[in-house]
Amino acid sequence: MKIPKLSKPVWALVGVGVLILALSPMVLLAHYTTTNPRFCLTCHGTGETANVGLRSNVHPDYGEVGCLDCHAENGGHFVTDGYKTGFMAEPDRVSTNCVRCHENMTTKHDTEGFKFNVDQIRIPHDEHLGFGAVCADCHRNIAHDLNLNNQTNRPRMAYCFQCHPSTEKCDKCHPNGPPAEKTTIPPPAKRPEVPSADSARATFEQDCSKCHALYPITLHNKTEWAAVVDRMSGYTGADISADDKALILSYIDETARP
Repeated sequence: MKIPKLSKPVWALVGVGVLILALSPMVLLAHYTTTNPRFCLTCHGTGETANVGLRSNVHPDYGEVGCLDCHAENGGHFVTDGYKTGFMAEPDRVSTNCVRCHENMTTKHDTEGFKFNVDQIRIPHDEHLGFGAVCADCHRNIAHDLNLNNQTNRPRMAYCFQCHPSTEKCDKCHPNGPPAEKTTIPPPAKRPEVPSADSARATFEQDCSKCHALYPITLHNKTEWAAVVDRMSGYTGADISADDKALILSYIDETARP
């Protein structure tokens, strides 16, 4: 086959075209693996990590608000920093992205227009933000509520108790009085005299998912987990008894990395 005689500029354009065609599959693959929620859920929802594939009761589904909207810097469109730094779940990163869509919340003092505030809880957002709180301090389960028994995607009272003393009067936040029925989370199955591994794991999953996503045991080593459990059990509202704490630590001791 005879190679056509073309000028250098034309050959340059041909070369650029071939290069673009060659790189297109790689660019499309990179775009898919860093922007598409379906790809994210191939790991986040398999049991190896916290299951975030559950549809939120109060927040738009992934078709409207994707992973990048909350976890990428400025809700980016194409992540070039890799998974470790390109996606973050830290409160500051997520809260900054919350304000991109909910800018009016920074100055809102009333609860008018709150569709999911079923108990009419008084929550002046401007005051909380003025005190240094960020959105994710209260709304950490807005999209991913990993409570095993009672998923609401709404703030839990345990979050309030991290700053507010539990001795404050109910009507401070519940002007119409507290709910008639207190929603309680049932305890794990009756424990045998010698706790089994299943009982210890159930307690870990039960107690640790009351307030936040259930993080994989591989996230920390044994020493790090012990410090985390000590800190979390000290929060008012966590309701982690000494027996439960011992079971959690026994599960960690058996399964966490050294």
